[in-house]
Amino acid sequence: MKIYDEGSEPLHELLKGASSDQGATLLVPDLQRPYVWTPSQVTLLVDSLLRGWPFGTLLLWKVHKEDLARIPSRPFWRVADRTGEFDDEQVSKSNPPAEFRMVLDGQQRMQSLLLAFGGDSWGFRLLDQEWSTVLDAERPRGRYAKRHWSMGHLCLDVWSFRNRVKEAGGIANVDFRDVLSWVVQSPSGGRSTLKKPVNYKHPITSAQDTENKGRFVRLSRLWDLASTQAGLFEKYFRDKLRPLLESHDVPKEVIDDVLVPLAELVVTLVGVKQSKVSYLQLAPFNAEVFSQDLYNDAIVNIFTRLNTAGRALTRQEITFAWIKTGWDASKTGNRTAGRCFEELSKALAEENVNIDIDALVGSVSAMWSVLHGSGALLTATDLLRGEKVRPMAQDLVKSWETVSTNAIEGAKLVNDRRFLFGTHYRSLNVLTLLLAWRLLGRQWLATHSLSVLAKDGFEKALDAAFGNSCDRWILMSQWSGRWGKSTDKALADYVKDLASDWSKISSLCEPDDVIAVLTARMEVWNGALQAESSKYIDDLAVLSRDRVHDYYLPLWLWHRIDTRRWKASDIPLREPKRGSLSLDVDHIVAVKLWETLPGGLPQVDSEDEGALSADDLSTTMNAIGNCCLLEKSFNIAKGVEPLGAFLQRIHEFKTGKHKVDDWTKDIGVDPMLVDPTGKPTTEVRAVVEARTAAMKSELKEYLAGARQRADL
Repeated sequence: MKIYDEGSEPLHELLKGASSDQGATLLVPDLQRPYVWTPSQVTLLVDSLLRGWPFGTLLLWKVHKEDLARIPSRPFWRVADRTGEFDDEQVSKSNPPAEFRMVLDGQQRMQSLLLAFGGDSWGFRLLDQEWSTVLDAERPRGRYAKRHWSMGHLCLDVWSFRNRVKEAGGIANVDFRDVLSWVVQSPSGGRSTLKKPVNYKHPITSAQDTENKGRFVRLSRLWDLASTQAGLFEKYFRDKLRPLLESHDVPKEVIDDVLVPLAELVVTLVGVKQSKVSYLQLAPFNAEVFSQDLYNDAIVNIFTRLNTAGRALTRQEITFAWIKTGWDASKTGNRTAGRCFEELSKALAEENVNIDIDALVGSVSAMWSVLHGSGALLTATDLLRGEKVRPMAQDLVKSWETVSTNAIEGAKLVNDRRFLFGTHYRSLNVLTLLLAWRLLGRQWLATHSLSVLAKDGFEKALDAAFGNSCDRWILMSQWSGRWGKSTDKALADYVKDLASDWSKISSLCEPDDVIAVLTARMEVWNGALQAESSKYIDDLAVLSRDRVHDYYLPLWLWHRIDTRRWKASDIPLREPKRGSLSLDVDHIVAVKLWETLPGGLPQVDSEDEGALSADDLSTTMNAIGNCCLLEKSFNIAKGVEPLGAFLQRIHEFKTGKHKVDDWTKDIGVDPMLVDPTGKPTTEVRAVVEARTAAMKSELKEYLAGARQRADL
């Protein structure tokens, strides 16, 4: 069943619908990405249209006025402000016609033409340092150089136009990028008023400067002059152009030179105005054709599959649009939703959690579902139901201080325990659920008045409970394969668990009872993961040298669950005149060294049942028992030397500060592995297998709660 129609309209009619002083009827859904084009890209687009090149197809969405309130939307910007000091100025919405249309694809092009042709109040407000980059000008210097800004409007440089036309023999061969300039036009409000050095060089020209008198005419004035009334010819436009140029103080001799080619340019603009722009237009909801759920799902899928700015629009971006639309900045210190999320993202990055806004929105959305959504994660259909999504912004605004502070504190606790996102855990769900679990305690505290002593005791108990469960949760939720094929379902189940706990906790009065509920939840979660995680450890093995990095996390943990071992592991091993230290999985007995041992090569005697196959040897050589994770400046696996040879060159061992025998004992490395030269492969293999079994046993003891970390 077709959900769209094909159509076309003159370009000037589309721009009028987006910029009318009586109110815009062509809007931008606030599900779209912000406007990102630069002034140079705008100039290039205008040049393309003046050359007669196509504008491209649009994707529009027709919306009934009664449905508009359910969809986050905004008019186009009058001013594209990128200084951070102003709110972008918008066109007003029409009040209200029977139908609106939204630009789903083509926002950047439409906004660019509005900034070029819209009128005197349309343009870019950029920091001067950005203008210097855009216009390839000298970078501003001075005390406040990073804060100075300028407001630019697209203008025709009449003097350059005159010269280029003469050189090209007419306007047909003129490159309009050479005659269109971004210029400061306003004597007040065109530039920042901060004090500037006497020798400050503005990167963008001002029409107010004496040397530029009579040089620039706003392109929008020529656009307005380009009437689409039938029967108008160049003479008509020449008659209109002369007084326009005179009002801009263009010298008479210049006017005489440019009047004819400029009239040709206006005729070209008439053609641009009348050029038909093709579009696909999604139909408004019609209950006789679609069910509401089917229609909403189709629209959301169009959004999420639509290729905007080089990648697909995500559901998190749609969610964030709703959050921004309903955000009451007065309750968050006059900070918009965008600013609040950006600040939180930066604070998390300081705790080594580097995630983009999309990921952060998904994480915060899950937390909202725990506290306010009865544990139900938002579905695709929900994203077009204002009554379902709009409350998220209202709820988050009220509890933003608690939500954001909890996220930062929780991320710091994880970081303090040496877990790094992307290194020790790769699924953001791992951290999201930890933070959501901790949020239950913080939200309870925010809604209950406790004495200073009781509050301090609760906070310490909450952090202690967090520390007791955090490590096993991070490790086992990955080793159990929890974030494999059914990630969405797993997350949804965990969120429902927390929502159920919140319904209990929110009615409790005693801090100890809250901690008990939280502790019980983590015990259940971790308990359910233990068997699968232990099996992962049992099965852990690789066959090739380039796969031993798979042992990184198990080795990282193993080195930390014995006091003497950790103390030895924490010694940096740097050879003289070697490079920087790195923490990498390395072999203890190098593969090339194995090949020199008696019986170190695969045996091909098929009648000998005890003969070692290539897989047998590879499994042992690349077993976790033949690996370590130490901070060192050398790589054992790449050479043929034994570990002992490297250790003898380490300063701490050469000077006697540490003894090799004591260190290797503490690190759990048998003397045979320190230097296996000349030893039978079968004996070395037996030692590696025994070490592998012992290491796996200790790791499983930790998973069962029988061991603790010694590095904290």
